[in-house]
Amino acid sequence: MLDYHSFSSNRMLRPCLIVAALAVFFMTAGPVFGQLTQQDIEELRERGKRNGWTFEVGESEATQRPMSELCGMKEPPDWRENAHFEPFLATSSMSLPSYFDWRDSAGVTPIRNQGGCGSCWAFATVGALECNIKIVDGVEEDLSEQWLVSCNHDGYDCGGGWWAHHYHMNDTDPCGDSGAVYESEFPYQAADLPCNCPYGEHEYFIDDWGFVGQEWQIPSIDQMKQAILTYGPISVAVYVNDAFQSYRSGVFNDCEDLSINHAVVLVGWDDNQGTDGVWFLRNSWGTTWGEGGYMKIEYGCSRIGYNASYIDYRGRIRISADTTCGPMPLDVQFSAVTGFPVDTWTWDFGDGDSAFVQNPPHTYDETGIYDVTIQTEGGGEIRTNTRYDYIVVHADTIHGSTAMGNPDTQVEVTLTANNTIPIHYLKIPVEYPNGFNLDFDSFSTVGCRTSYFETQEYLHYDPVWGQRITVKLISSEIGTSPDLSPGQGAVLKLHFTIPAGAAIGETAPIILDGYNDYLPEYQAPVAIYAIESNPGQVVVSGGCCAHRGDINHDDQIDMLDILYFVEWMWQGGTGIPCEEEGDVNNDDQTDSLDLTFLVDFFWMGGDSPPACD
Repeated sequence: MLDYHSFSSNRMLRPCLIVAALAVFFMTAGPVFGQLTQQDIEELRERGKRNGWTFEVGESEATQRPMSELCGMKEPPDWRENAHFEPFLATSSMSLPSYFDWRDSAGVTPIRNQGGCGSCWAFATVGALECNIKIVDGVEEDLSEQWLVSCNHDGYDCGGGWWAHHYHMNDTDPCGDSGAVYESEFPYQAADLPCNCPYGEHEYFIDDWGFVGQEWQIPSIDQMKQAILTYGPISVAVYVNDAFQSYRSGVFNDCEDLSINHAVVLVGWDDNQGTDGVWFLRNSWGTTWGEGGYMKIEYGCSRIGYNASYIDYRGRIRISADTTCGPMPLDVQFSAVTGFPVDTWTWDFGDGDSAFVQNPPHTYDETGIYDVTIQTEGGGEIRTNTRYDYIVVHADTIHGSTAMGNPDTQVEVTLTANNTIPIHYLKIPVEYPNGFNLDFDSFSTVGCRTSYFETQEYLHYDPVWGQRITVKLISSEIGTSPDLSPGQGAVLKLHFTIPAGAAIGETAPIILDGYNDYLPEYQAPVAIYAIESNPGQVVVSGGCCAHRGDINHDDQIDMLDILYFVEWMWQGGTGIPCEEEGDVNNDDQTDSLDLTFLVDFFWMGGDSPPACD
């Protein structure tokens, strides 16, 4: 091995020695920075025979990649300044078993593959947490390494990085979220992708993390063993060369004391293998490398264990529900799963009610968006988990008005929506089967609550043969416009033409309950859900308006009109027969202001409804 310290003794000789040393190194070490061919593998085998290797080499997916895509552990120059160290001083080495492996107790998850991206730092970070979740909670989770690669603010990427445990604790991504992300939310692509957060639920957090050993000292074997026993698999660095890259089985002993370049996880040890013992090393190069993705490496070999880090994960309660979104009243069956003993359960459903059993039912009687929290106590530990914006209870509907018009005239059917939570996207299907050739002309949001929506277009258009269309209204594709605030009022106006030959009294229903794959639906930031609908209608008449305020169209204004209006607006009742008569205050729309005007007139001595136009 080259003595690099001797270079400092003579400045005149140093450049020449460095050049000579590098030349010898590259002639003997093989293609460290390139892919390994079959000839390279054979040369490695010959080298192994000369050097007494106790392991076999061979081709794998890892040998088909350059080292720059396999390794990416970069040591920050100032990482020790704010680092937390835990010495893990065992009272006696006799308390440590000579053999231990978390694989024996199902404490590991499947081997991952980082592919062509120097993201080993992310896989070693996530690998430790996944294994700890398996050990503590008894569940197997697949967490996102891509989130760490794309959403960290430390400059880590496919070109390399450092431990990122702090993002699983309290450091946030660009959206202000911390805690692990599920793989399904941001699948791994082995590339430097943009961070398009937010990414779903962040349900797994560590309580703390730190480095094994003491500052400026490589941790001892016993310290790392104690850390593995106490806190589960640990994340460590190692120096990787071409022999490591082509490892297939046996005890790795091609040890070189050079700067670390790769991050892995240690899951156990065996004092009875190798010269003095071996670590069980978990890699992130797929299962074709090594012994199904694992390696046995001698203690101290190739700086294994340098900057070893542990995480303190104390467990989690998994909250689930048989339904998370629906109309009021909403019946929900909750359940909780843990991997640790629990003496007491305390639920907070977010609406002021609570429960004290593991799997409680609950009914939400009011609309809203609710956080759900559970707290457990057992074994001297209190644990809490909250799922934010978890339950969505709505009373949302959409219903159409009744439009009356003469033959050879255009009429307008107003669709009124009620939403109890902010809405981003409205999908509104419309069918108008009729026998007198009612023609659909267009739609509009002028004067509607959705007039500012940036996307207003047809999702489906079949006005001639199918007599049906579907309109989509989106507040903003890129978040520049606000969502539709909770409320009630017009969201869409449909324009039809009654043909000249239509007979007085003919009716065309305006059906809003959907067809084929086009169903009435609202999309909110926290849920996508179907809504109830009530039809409108187009009636052919010789003129409909006799008296504004005659809501039920019985030629008089009385209490029955107020009841009819209330039932139509809030109870899903039949549409107003004559839209103009429903426009009590003559402002060209039928809404709660008309009801207020009518009540004021009927009971408070207010102004009479204006005459029909």
